[in-house]
Amino acid sequence: MTAGPGARPAPELAAVDRVELIAWETRPGTAVGRCAPGSMLLLHGFGDDSSRLHPIGEALCPVGGTALHPTLRAHGSSPAPAWGYSPLDFAADVQRVLDVAPQPLHVVGHSYGALVAAVLAVTLGPRRVASVALLDQAFESLPERYAADEWAEASFLKWAYDYRHLVDAALALGIPVLSVVAADSRVVPAAERARTAARRHPLLRTAVTAGTHTSFLRESAVGLLADFYRDAFDVPPPTL
Repeated sequence: MTAGPGARPAPELAAVDRVELIAWETRPGTAVGRCAPGSMLLLHGFGDDSSRLHPIGEALCPVGGTALHPTLRAHGSSPAPAWGYSPLDFAADVQRVLDVAPQPLHVVGHSYGALVAAVLAVTLGPRRVASVALLDQAFESLPERYAADEWAEASFLKWAYDYRHLVDAALALGIPVLSVVAADSRVVPAAERARTAARRHPLLRTAVTAGTHTSFLRESAVGLLADFYRDAFDVPPPTL
């Protein structure tokens, strides 16, 4: 792992000769016309892997850009430590591999990956995160959803806390935000869905789209993202 521009590690870090990084893959952008205005970081959710968002990267990452697809900790070939399953831990894993990607990035997160995306946007700021798209993830506290299973730590640290302030903070930093909720979502409750759709901010675009938690990724996510990039960054339409 290399330090970012201008970053100087503390002398104590010289003694650390091995850092276990999460797995990731980079894909060259191939999209033209209605696409993201730069390189992309795409974050999958729990129980998934980086391939879930490959179609979005293929459809929207522009020629000359790079799509970075990390695999979250405890998924695929990424390390699975015994503890450390806060959204902050997941975000720190991703931050450690961002030196391989151009800056700034247009970040897209689906399900739990959306929460990680929001943490990264607020932590890294607009110089490194150009926009953030949050695809079907609840940000309000829902302690009744806590499950004492093999993901107990992650479940508690997700559902016991309210994370809505992350969206507010990203907007305050000047980062455009897209928040999409599936109409038949099993993740975002109806009340939060309605509150999300009713929010207004010059840099915030919200949408409730047909489909389930995953089906809308195939059916409408690319179009919604393309419209978001067009409106927020004046991306030109394709040449016919």
